[in-house]
Amino acid sequence: MIHPLEEEFGLTAEELLDAINRRFRAKVTLEGAVAEVHLGKHIKELHARGIIARFEEHDLDAYPDYTIWLPGKLERGYRLECKNVRDAREAYKTGGTVVAFKVETQKTRASKGDRSSRYYGFNQFEILAVCLGKKTHNWRQFMFIRSKDLRQHSKYRGKIAVMHPVPLPSETITLPWYNSLEPLITELARD
Repeated sequence: MIHPLEEEFGLTAEELLDAINRRFRAKVTLEGAVAEVHLGKHIKELHARGIIARFEEHDLDAYPDYTIWLPGKLERGYRLECKNVRDAREAYKTGGTVVAFKVETQKTRASKGDRSSRYYGFNQFEILAVCLGKKTHNWRQFMFIRSKDLRQHSKYRGKIAVMHPVPLPSETITLPWYNSLEPLITELARD
């Protein structure tokens, strides 16, 4: 059976994958999509177990990737933004040793006339999901943090700073970070 993309572009699946693999920007876009799909699988698994009452996936500009609702709290949705850690060369280091990964939390571009629009506001999503696949090669591995626990931008009040340290998965994970969405949801349910 031929995939719709093979039909649309007149290329085989292998040719399409080779084209992506040879082009940096296409590969970065694919990495973002891979992270979002794996986050979706994690959310669906929690939904199947009743940890999440319902969820929606979004593919809209300037809107988070997912919204989840908790059992007994269907009046309040929690928006999740999915990001990848920075590539293999970038990390926080002390004496040459990597002490934390790095995640960038800004949009690709700003709107005309508002330089601050490139930066996320604390009110744009409640949870940041950071895929560790670029570093660990396990694209199912994430770290989670509430947006309110991220650092504020140094110049723009109400905006989130651009770079943040992400704990190494080999370390003992301490608050405000979580290595699974489930304990963060448990915390949200208490609020």
